Amino acid sequence: MDDVELPKLYESELTAAQLRELFEDLAEVAEVLDVLLKGHPTERTDGRPVSLSDAREAVENRRVRGVQIRYRFDGSEWRDSLLIAPGRVKLVRMQMPELPPSAGSRDRS
Repeated sequence: MDDVELPKLYESELTAAQLRELFEDLAEVAEVLDVLLKGHPTERTDGRPVSLSDAREAVENRRVRGVQIRYRFDGSEWRDSLLIAPGRVKLVRMQMPELPPSAGSRDRS
């Protein structure tokens, strides 16, 4: 099997102010492609995408265990995962690799 280079991960624990700033920055300067919630044990999610503002409210009110935000910024696609635990929020960010145009498509003739 060929060696595959995995995307670099960036991790940080966010303060409440940094969390607010993250959502504001994404809303203002990124093209948000997809937002998914990871359900809390007492509240299930249906797996459908939600709005960025709904995700922000769910995180701030601790109604979810996590959020995954896929977005485009500065010509690249990024994926941010917010992991919510009592008293803290951890951000894991990665830049998605650019795939060649033929990747993922198959000739169906």
